[in-house]
Amino acid sequence: MRRRKSWLLVWIVALALIVVSVTACEGGTSGSVISSRQSCSHRGDSGSCKGSYRKLSGTYSEDIENDRIFYGDGIQVKAEISVESGMVRVSVESPDGTVSSVEVGSGKVGTLEGMAKGLSEEFVVRLQAVDGEAAGVTYEIIYEIP
Repeated sequence: MRRRKSWLLVWIVALALIVVSVTACEGGTSGSVISSRQSCSHRGDSGSCKGSYRKLSGTYSEDIENDRIFYGDGIQVKAEISVESGMVRVSVESPDGTVSSVEVGSGKVGTLEGMAKGLSEEFVVRLQAVDGEAAGVTYEIIYEIP
């Protein structure tokens, strides 16, 4: 009986380590949002998402989904962001690793234009509260799959 319990403990610890490892590799979200809203639509090879956060802390990833996106695709992205308070950096990473970004400060509106790397039926737009926290963040992301 004691031997059975020790094997069970080994399996539980191994499973916990696997879960932690997989979670750590999931991507760029190391922050959080409060009171988020998002509405997306797409037609064929293009689409858009509009959203907002009452509060953004750290780095948060928006996964924009479209079943016509394949791994390695270059997705043309235009994002318009406004921030009531704080500073937000918005970025996308292209298939070749080039990062396009823009920083938007309190009371300002900024526009990011760049290429995002297609993943499996999605691409990622990262929003980072540069000083740790930002409030009143709104965005519109428009994209096209070439």
